[in-house]
Amino acid sequence: MPATKRALEQGGGGSAGGGAGAGSGGECGAPQSPSSVLKKRCRSFDLEIRGCRHLQELAASCAQSVQVSVDAAVQSAVARITEDVTKAIMSFLSRAPRTLVDQNRPPRYRLSFVNGLDSEVFTKKVIYATNGEPIKICMVGNDQKGTEGTGLHHRILSAKIKVVVLDGDFNKHNQECWTSEEFRNCIILPRDNIGAVLTGVSELRLKNGEAVLHEVTLNDNSKFVRSGKFRLGVMVDDNLGERVLEGITEPFIVKDRRGEGYKKHAIPLLNDDVWRLKKISKDGVFHKALSSGSIFFVQDLLRWYYKDEQTLRKILTNATEKVWTTIVEHAKKCDPGKELYSFVVQASNTMLFFNSVCQLVGATFGDNYTPFSDLDTHRKELVGQWSKIAYKNMTFHQPDYELDNGKPRPIDQSTLHELFMPEHKVTDLMQGPNGDQSIGKLYIYFRIIYHS
Repeated sequence: MPATKRALEQGGGGSAGGGAGAGSGGECGAPQSPSSVLKKRCRSFDLEIRGCRHLQELAASCAQSVQVSVDAAVQSAVARITEDVTKAIMSFLSRAPRTLVDQNRPPRYRLSFVNGLDSEVFTKKVIYATNGEPIKICMVGNDQKGTEGTGLHHRILSAKIKVVVLDGDFNKHNQECWTSEEFRNCIILPRDNIGAVLTGVSELRLKNGEAVLHEVTLNDNSKFVRSGKFRLGVMVDDNLGERVLEGITEPFIVKDRRGEGYKKHAIPLLNDDVWRLKKISKDGVFHKALSSGSIFFVQDLLRWYYKDEQTLRKILTNATEKVWTTIVEHAKKCDPGKELYSFVVQASNTMLFFNSVCQLVGATFGDNYTPFSDLDTHRKELVGQWSKIAYKNMTFHQPDYELDNGKPRPIDQSTLHELFMPEHKVTDLMQGPNGDQSIGKLYIYFRIIYHS
């Protein structure tokens, strides 16, 4: 091998070794060139720009989607508002004449309940008026000018009507007029699993402007409404072309029929148990006290009250003055009827008359009858003293007179006979109004009237 080539190879080998070492050292520790750094920075900046553009495009796309959704929602809402406003305006315009009539001039016709209901009724029981009669409805004319004798007038007097149940709060301010919408909005709707609130014949037709409600019952109690009360309402169910104001009753409470056994009657009957009166509970303290005194019925209590008030007050000694007054005033609402019992004061040609609860109602002096309330002070005192003697000697078993046009009339004179007991006389020393004994001893005969 030539020396030059070998030298080159050796040098090259060394160079190669050194070069290798140098190359290795260059790759690990040598600084990068400015152009390389610039390229990297440009590449990173380009990526950032692309990312920003992508985010901008994404944001624009989202904004567009949101805008479309918002626009659609707004348009829908505006459309609904426009529709609602239009309906409200049209409803107002169509109702405006009627409203003006209601506010400025009441309808010419209105329905009315002739008789009222009890303040308390029970479910499943036929509804009657307070006096026990069927509920009556009539058409009332406020201003019938221009309609009398017309076809409209006859149609109104024979219109079809419908009875409904209303919330007791309806017309709580006692307005004279209302709109049909206000009336209909207060109609009670049936609850789930209860059925119709009102059952029976609730749709009627007027006859000469009148109708009678038969066999109508309430199926639900009134506890579930806020007022706790119902009203009955009646409305025209015909298209008459004329506004007829609906009729309503006073509010009343509807209770479950299971509580009817303890009901207090607003107007008690003579043969009602005494615990039907206010403040007397069934099997309570007052009820037991009265029963121990053989006072079982309202008539018994009233007879004791008029014959011997002090004894009755002792029986109810635990009652406060307010409770005592409530019991007595409730009992006095009872209708005593027309039957009368007579007592003759023979020596003075006077006859006293008592009703079925032993209340002194009048006296006949000679042939002239005068109600007790119309007697002068002197005669009231005199008759009052005679009545005390009558109470001690009368049994009040058989009435012998009855009221006829405000005056006593003998009961069926053809079958009654008068018997006197001349030896049965009651002597009493009575004082006159001035405290003297000028009246002296009077012989008082009582007349017994009986059926043959």
